[in-house]
Amino acid sequence: MNNDKNCAESYKIMGGRRYLSEENTKYYLPNDEMEISRVNLEHKLLRYIWQGNFSSNIEERLIKGNTKVIDLGCGTGQWAIDMSSKYPLSTFIGIDITASLFPSDDEKPNNLAFLQHNLIENPGVPFPDRIFDFTYMRNLAFGLNDYNGWFHVINEAVRVTNLNGCIEIMNYDLYRDFTKEIHAGPIFSKLHASMNELHEKDNIKMPTASDVMEYLRRTNQITNIQVEEQVTPLGSWGGKLGEFMLLNVTMTLKGFKVFLQPLMNISGDEYDNLLNEIRNECAKYKTRCFTYRIYGIKS
Repeated sequence: MNNDKNCAESYKIMGGRRYLSEENTKYYLPNDEMEISRVNLEHKLLRYIWQGNFSSNIEERLIKGNTKVIDLGCGTGQWAIDMSSKYPLSTFIGIDITASLFPSDDEKPNNLAFLQHNLIENPGVPFPDRIFDFTYMRNLAFGLNDYNGWFHVINEAVRVTNLNGCIEIMNYDLYRDFTKEIHAGPIFSKLHASMNELHEKDNIKMPTASDVMEYLRRTNQITNIQVEEQVTPLGSWGGKLGEFMLLNVTMTLKGFKVFLQPLMNISGDEYDNLLNEIRNECAKYKTRCFTYRIYGIKS
């Protein structure tokens, strides 16, 4: 495990939640048991929505074995645990900025290892060129700075991917038309605008699908680039799935509270009331969220 000083293992407690120290990263979501529960829930939801853990044409190689896979920004490692359990003849590595989210050794298969490392450092991915057959990234939208940060990490992801290997990037698309596509009400729109303001002041970029496709094209090494999209209901109008997806969103917004509340110039109770009112608002407006997967082959 990388114990470099730049790998964040120092924390601060704010509003009863634990966060990474700002001197190490500008990541605003908490780093505690409640966040682990949220991320694990989110993994199960996304797996259900997409009916699988990936879209790339890599399964035959995973089954055959001797295939090397890396999960960049692995978080709690649930994707990597799923994959390494299903494909025991292949090898998996998960990388994240903090090791405190990693599962214990007795919770992971023997063909899976975790490494603590900050992807925005040099090198972004601490491995030689062309070593992985499948490079995967998911939900790094809140953690990378502007276009340069994203292009740096994507370049690194491409660099460590083998010739004819697959690369796949999955994110929420947070910049869809709020009226015509997301169907957001005034509360949801207000919270989203405040979140954008928070990230923009630190130059954090949440890329659209078009952005990611452009980053991959600019490497001049990825061919057969494909994009897929899923639209998912938020709230009771979407049944159990909608309820759980809205729970994921509200848990995320609770994690942002210590930053968004002062930015919005409201009290803690007023912020909590907004989150309580989102449930009825999403049902009224039939609010939705968008996720995308973009994948291609290194040539």
